[in-house]
Formats: sequence, C-alpha cells, structure tokens
Amino acid sequence: MSHAARPVSPLKVTLAVLVFLGALIALFAAGIAAEQYNRGRPGTASPPTKVVAAAPGPGDAVRDGTFEFVVSRVDCSRTTIGIEHLKRTAAGKFCVVSLSVRNIGEESQYFVGHAQKGFDASGAEYTSDELAGVYANKGTEAFLQKVDPGEKVTGKLVFDVAKKAKLTSLTLHDSLLSGGVEVTLG
Repeated sequence: MSHAARPVSPLKVTLAVLVFLGALIALFAAGIAAEQYNRGRPGTASPPTKVVAAAPGPGDAVRDGTFEFVVSRVDCSRTTIGIEHLKRTAAGKFCVVSLSVRNIGEESQYFVGHAQKGFDASGAEYTSDELAGVYANKGTEAFLQKVDPGEKVTGKLVFDVAKKAKLTSLTLHDSLLSGGVEVTLG
C-alpha cells in the first residue's frame, strides 16, 4: 500500500520562513550585543552629543557614541509591508523612518535596529519591527552589516504604532547600551 505525498501549503512555508528570519535576527542582535559588551562598553557609553543646538528634527545630524544619524523622512501611511506571502501586517499602522547612519568612530560597528525606539505623544514606547524592516529595505543589508569608520549607510526602520497614535520622537542609539539621542518628528 503506497501513500501519496501531501503537498505543503504556502502558508506553512511562509510561516517557516518568518520563524527562521526572526530567529536569525534575534541571534544576530545577541551577537552584536555580546561583541560590544566584550569591547568593554557596558555602562561606559559616551553621553549623547547633539550636532544641532535646538531640538533636532528630520534633516538634522545628531550623534550618539560613534554614530551620526540623519532622519530624512517618516511615512506612517502603511498597514502592510512586503509582497504576497512574505508580508507583514501591522497591529496598528507602520511608521517607516528613512535615515542615514555614519560611523564617526575609529572602529567598525554594527547598527542595531532593535536598539532604536519610537515614542508617541502619550509617551508610549515602540521598538523597531526588524522583520518589517527587512521587507521595507527590500532585502538590502544596509543595517545588517558592520559600518566601517567614515562609512555611511542608508535604510529604513519600521515601527508598528497604534492606529490613532502619532509618532512624535525617536531615540537613536549607537548600541544597545548607549544613552541615545532624541530626534523630534513634529
């Protein structure tokens, strides 16, 4: 008696891919944190240094540790990111933040998307949705590789924000352990 092979559903394949990508991102972030910890950085992160005098906003260069950030655009109009079976749907709405990150230090360092925070007017905190960020960056590795001294990378961070909330500020960090620098969004 022979048994016919059952076809695997596209949903199961998509879920397996998403679980794999999520695990890969988590391991990657843990490795970066361990590397930075082993460099003697815990508790000794440099205080944030703002390049501009008044409340910085989009277009202003701000610094935290060895990174200089410039937020160029914020788009909170999307509820899905990705294509067909490989898409992410927001619980609320996605706020896609386009920015550049330049390494102003003397050593290579990873930019960690999970270390970045968004805040709404009520003070609610939102963490970067790294899987949605992979989709928003269309597979480019802008934020998944080391940034060498003097090098500048551009990409997008994605925050899943409550439907009626307005993302009003970001706190950008050069590492999981740094003090961060605030950028006001309006």
